[in-house]
Amino acid sequence: MSLRHALLAMLDAGAMTGYELAKTFDQSANRVWHATHPQIYTELRKLEREKLVAAREEPRGPQGKATKRAYTLTEAGYEELSRWVSTVEEPTLPRDATYLKATYFEYASPDIVREQFATHLAYHTEQLRRWEWHVEQLRSRGTDLMQRRLAEAPESRHAAIVAYKVHVYEGMAERARAEVAWAERGLALVDRLEQD
Repeated sequence: MSLRHALLAMLDAGAMTGYELAKTFDQSANRVWHATHPQIYTELRKLEREKLVAAREEPRGPQGKATKRAYTLTEAGYEELSRWVSTVEEPTLPRDATYLKATYFEYASPDIVREQFATHLAYHTEQLRRWEWHVEQLRSRGTDLMQRRLAEAPESRHAAIVAYKVHVYEGMAERARAEVAWAERGLALVDRLEQD
């Protein structure tokens, strides 16, 4: 259910077309909750059927002959978003294919294990770079979504809006650092086991 609530939260920043919403999702929530554009459009149609968002036709193109649909959050959508955020949930149990596979690395050659750890290291090093960059963008209020959200929100909420988002992405950076360290220890482990 988290995708629908992320979409509702984005629409609280103002009206968006499905295209704008998908693009905005890619630059924000997709960093912590992956979804494809078809999934976003499908969920958007469900939200409209459930009257959690409303759509209006707008002209599209240079002559304005074509139309596009711009979506806005309804009162019911805002209430659903508030209900979801206010519901305390237990953390989910982990499901991590990489760690599961690593549990049985004794079945692979040292070169393959080394390659797997190196791949993990490269991926999470890049993720760390992205998270740290995004934290700076949020702190400086430089993302489009942040600017839209702050423009719609009372100034008394601005500090909280920025602080919670920075906190989330700092947490993602910390996770990436831990994964980098785990992969580096894994590479050292392969070397040590090979020497023994």
